[in-house]
Amino acid sequence: MGNIEQYAFGIDISRYQCSGDGKVKVNFDIIKSHTPKVTFIFARNGIASYYTDTCFQYFWGEMKRIGVCRGAYHVLHFDELAQPQVDRLFAGTTDWDFEHDRIALDCEVAGSATKSKITDITVNAVNIIKARTGRYPIVYSRAGWINQFVDVSQLPEVDWWLAHYLKALPYPQFTPEKNPPPALPKGVTKWLIHQTCEKGNGAEYGVASYYVDLDRWNGTSDDILAYFGLIGHPEPEPTLEEKVD
Repeated sequence: MGNIEQYAFGIDISRYQCSGDGKVKVNFDIIKSHTPKVTFIFARNGIASYYTDTCFQYFWGEMKRIGVCRGAYHVLHFDELAQPQVDRLFAGTTDWDFEHDRIALDCEVAGSATKSKITDITVNAVNIIKARTGRYPIVYSRAGWINQFVDVSQLPEVDWWLAHYLKALPYPQFTPEKNPPPALPKGVTKWLIHQTCEKGNGAEYGVASYYVDLDRWNGTSDDILAYFGLIGHPEPEPTLEEKVD
């Protein structure tokens, strides 16, 4: 466990970071100028098969405008099949760039579903997304929830975004970030993103909400750029003509 500043910094947002009437939106210019630098943002795309976040299109365009690594997360429900939920995810925008955009599945609403059903729907969802985009989505949750509701051994090799916080301070105080690493579910040996705080200072990040979620990447800014396909492309193989020349 080292200094938290060694881990690249990001945030995640949804319509709750805009005003209730939607008139006051997130100010992405404030995000762009923030220190520490916000190197990645995940915005909520939607929920299950019935809801697309009303601010998602705005978020998605602004994330592209300021040049931040952008991800979309979609909340899975386990009382319906995976396919219509994934269809809703992809219907959230026509502006997908699967070479660089990244997708996460939010798994934390068990309802009355059994562990077996939750596992099956999660497996189906990640496989459908892999077939559509060429890569598995990140799975967001927390160790205790995964231990209770998911058989990790049935999942393919996915990357994990795990919530683990310090005890929340009473309002109106803001709670500091928890130093990585997060607690890992049984059967998981590494983490990609640690959601370190759910009660960060929203005003610092130009959001309308009092609080905002804060995240740390298990690596540097260069590691993030590589993950999002923005650096580290392998050199192309020379063509036959180039070899002859």
